[in-house]
Amino acid sequence: MDQIIAEMISTATIALALFGIAFCLMQTEYSNVSRSFAAFLTAVAVNNLPDAFNRFFPPLDGIYIQPSDLILWMSSSLCLAPLFWIYVVTLTSTTQRGPANLNRHFVLPALAVLTGILMTLSPQSLWSDSVSDDILSAYGWWSALVIVVAFLQIAVYPQMAIYLFLIIRRLMRYRLMLRDVYASTEEHELRWIYVIGCLGALFWVTQALILYFAFDPEQSDIPPAFFAVAGLAALFLVGTTILWGLRQRPPLVPDPEDAELSDGPGNQPAAQSGDKYEKSALSTEASTRIARKLRAAMEQDHLHRDPNLSLWVLARHIGASPNYISQTLNEAIGESFFDFVNGYRIAEAKARLSKTDDTVLAITYDVGFNARSSFYNAFKRVTGQTPTNFRKTLSQRDGMDDLNGELRDI
Repeated sequence: MDQIIAEMISTATIALALFGIAFCLMQTEYSNVSRSFAAFLTAVAVNNLPDAFNRFFPPLDGIYIQPSDLILWMSSSLCLAPLFWIYVVTLTSTTQRGPANLNRHFVLPALAVLTGILMTLSPQSLWSDSVSDDILSAYGWWSALVIVVAFLQIAVYPQMAIYLFLIIRRLMRYRLMLRDVYASTEEHELRWIYVIGCLGALFWVTQALILYFAFDPEQSDIPPAFFAVAGLAALFLVGTTILWGLRQRPPLVPDPEDAELSDGPGNQPAAQSGDKYEKSALSTEASTRIARKLRAAMEQDHLHRDPNLSLWVLARHIGASPNYISQTLNEAIGESFFDFVNGYRIAEAKARLSKTDDTVLAITYDVGFNARSSFYNAFKRVTGQTPTNFRKTLSQRDGMDDLNGELRDI
């Protein structure tokens, strides 16, 4: 029964992955992101093939991994973390490009495939007999293959940990890049990847336990149902990843209607680096003119009240390229796009808190914030107080002024 459940779970996982692959391949917009996600889902599907069709690959005596497992399961397992890393890099890039030197990310999967092919071509007697000292001494190359197999089985786990670290570091840098493009970053921060990372860590632990018991099948500490639960957890992880992954668009790439402002050199928001404007042709006079237009857009046109305000929307409004605006903000004004816009939002919020009886929630949305939590965090970062305490402090001060006035009148 447990074997049947495992096969059903693997089959369902493959079906979900194939649906995601088909959906990705039908996308024409942001094709690089879709294709990188489709490549990851392909590895997920291949990774589940041995379990889904396990009855066609009966285990050999004394052997707990076969050439077919090496070629399918092991190689795809070693592809999962690199392919998800490539997807994250492509999604968070300003150019929809993955990391450089892709070949080095697939050395271990290629080694697994090569080892599986060599074992497939090896004498079947080596597979039918238990691995013993006699066999290892008689066939030195077979001993080397067995060592490589053991190394690959163990390498999956540190590899996943390394790529998880790389993904987290990439997302932290990406959050800083968002501040140069969006005035409200919450919906673009890809927090779902952190959830996927936590679920992936739990899956990593369960797979490590499964590997441990695969090497010692006489162990009875973990009931057979554990493997079914682990399979269900993996199915939930894949389903959650597909659900969120298919909804993503690259936040650092402009919408089609803004693309005309981002064509050509110097018009794409640059990544964070010390010399990102080294080759810029923006003159001091042009920068001053853009700075004046930026302030007018906030003070006269009140563009900061738009909760979806982006660098591209602002660029279209004032008729300047996004990169020149970013350069002006960073060099002439000394603020990121995020800080510049939210400074006007906080200034208007302070005025309304002191002069009106409007609720904090109403002020939150009126000045351009799209969530109360983000308004509270931004307000406290600027003033050192929450909006409620700020208003309370003003009320107490006004009350004392009124009392002093009455005493003076007396």
